[in-house]
Amino acid sequence: MNKLLFAALLLAAPLAARADLGFRVGGEADLAYNLNDGSGTHGITDHWPLGLDAMLSYWTPGSVLSLDLEVGEQWVTSDVPNGSRRGTVLRPGIRITPPLFPLYFRGAIPINIEQPTGYERETFDLRVGTGINIPLVLFKIYIEGDLDFPLGGGDNAPSAFSSWALRLCAGLDFHF
Repeated sequence: MNKLLFAALLLAAPLAARADLGFRVGGEADLAYNLNDGSGTHGITDHWPLGLDAMLSYWTPGSVLSLDLEVGEQWVTSDVPNGSRRGTVLRPGIRITPPLFPLYFRGAIPINIEQPTGYERETFDLRVGTGINIPLVLFKIYIEGDLDFPLGGGDNAPSAFSSWALRLCAGLDFHF
């Protein structure tokens, strides 16, 4: 039995090294953000802005570049006059991972595809970030820091780079 399990692990390791598809699930929190409404800079404890994210990835041969499509749902959990939900975001993007190094770089264009009535924000953003992968046997744990800037679009849209948000994201990353 132990020999069979050992043989299965030896055969599975090369297959996992050539993973083409990935699935990532996790959460995010705005550590600090500055809105273009004159209210100044806020910290995480002001309104507790949180989110849940799920991402599908296609890794190119060599596993250095991935094409990503992430969907996120965002909330503000305290002191909100118009309800706590901020909306749904679709984030197409890329990740660049240097070989044999756990650090990666990420870029995405978040598209705010849905938002509650009474909550106005821009349509397009720019997200840049970097993260680290902690490899385990069946999956990786990721920790990522992102900066988001509005690019424009929508009703009452801010000008590009007039606001910003510093986000911390973490979760599980699976490769198939």
